[in-house]
Amino acid sequence: MRVWGAISVFDRREEELIHRAMLEILDKVGVVVESEEMLARIADFGGRVDGSGMRAAFSPDFVEGFIADSERFDWESVEPFVEARAHVYSGYYLDPETDKFEPWTLQTVLRYLKVAHHLEHPDGRISYPFPIDGIPDEALLLFFNYLMLKLNGISIASVNNIRWAEPLLEMCGMAAEELNVPLGEVVRVHVHMISPLKLGKEEARIFHFLADRGLRLGLGCMDSAGGTAPVTLAGALALALAEGIFINIVRRAYFGDRAISLGCSISPLDMRTGMYPYGRPEKELCNIAMAQMARRYGAHFHGHCGHSDAKRPSVEAGFQKALNSIPTLMACGSTTISCGLLSVDEVFSPIQLIIDNEIVSALRHFARGFEVSEDTLALDVVKEVGPGGCFLDAEHTAAHHRTELWEPRLFSRNMFSGWQQGGMKTDADYAMDIYRDIAGRDPAPARISGKLERALLDVIRRATGARIDPVDPV
Repeated sequence: MRVWGAISVFDRREEELIHRAMLEILDKVGVVVESEEMLARIADFGGRVDGSGMRAAFSPDFVEGFIADSERFDWESVEPFVEARAHVYSGYYLDPETDKFEPWTLQTVLRYLKVAHHLEHPDGRISYPFPIDGIPDEALLLFFNYLMLKLNGISIASVNNIRWAEPLLEMCGMAAEELNVPLGEVVRVHVHMISPLKLGKEEARIFHFLADRGLRLGLGCMDSAGGTAPVTLAGALALALAEGIFINIVRRAYFGDRAISLGCSISPLDMRTGMYPYGRPEKELCNIAMAQMARRYGAHFHGHCGHSDAKRPSVEAGFQKALNSIPTLMACGSTTISCGLLSVDEVFSPIQLIIDNEIVSALRHFARGFEVSEDTLALDVVKEVGPGGCFLDAEHTAAHHRTELWEPRLFSRNMFSGWQQGGMKTDADYAMDIYRDIAGRDPAPARISGKLERALLDVIRRATGARIDPVDPV
């Protein structure tokens, strides 16, 4: 059974208008790329380069040919999937015991990642460096890479300065050798464009440096309707699509990628406060629209999903995470829940993390659909039970209920009287019980040896002068 792929937001005429607007943006406006090396690579690939303005442009014929020459993504064979992320970066830790918003400390980072480790679904990791007591600012990026290599066996997602690229590669090379995996499985870096239509100098230098060494890295963009993109969703979508096609051109020029992959991270600016919210319906409309364009091009699609603007676990948080994840799942067969994350990437809540783990469980059950077969149609059982009967004690029910029916851990399983007698706990209360249970469990095991750990810390010392002690998981 398929439960995805049926949602569209515009008709064929409107789809063609979006496509034509994208072609005109890439042809008449182009993209600023602040790197002579990258511009030369783009020119060799067939782009039209203005060296004086550091701008690359692409004719409609080139773009149409690029799309037509791409390997088509098999939309008919997609297996629906719900991704669960518990990524850590700059913000506040919402302490479950005190209910206070606290700046990150090393202990709370480790505690948060421990919760993710002991849950079934979230992928817990540190994505970007941020200030933390006890670690000098110049050592932050390499320190967090050391910590991620120890806990997860991969790098963090960010390199914010080209000066850290060499020591990062040295650290990742050591880890790849000990873990006996290719270097590309350890290096997980990505950089972002500066919307609209600009790849900045530092990001371009980092991209070219790593890509020129045979390492694949991500290149993304995030647009705000009314800020870095037109306030009209059609205009924002055309602009984001132009950036997305440009990213795919770069990836083919550097890595030879034959397929196209499109993403969408469009959110509206709040015109009263200037906030860049994640929980608005416009965000999900743009995800569905970009998925529709991806189907037109035979491209893979991934949406920016599962977020909330709420500051605490709440009805607002649950509704917004559902609002900007379920329609994307229906449109393209995949979606993401950013587990534990609240307030537009500002607040990290272990209680929300545990609640989101439950949401992911329910969505994965929904995404799998159900089987239609002679056994599941159960006609023999219907005939046996007959009119007015009950299926509760049927062998067929005993054989199938555990796989057919979703089993909640936090959400209600009793009517009101049963809930009263059971202590009247809410989902957040049950989440707190799980949090306290996890706090008493063993820490996640290290992925690297003590010898490699000392070598990684020595790289940090040589690169930054900072002497950092080994970190013990909580």
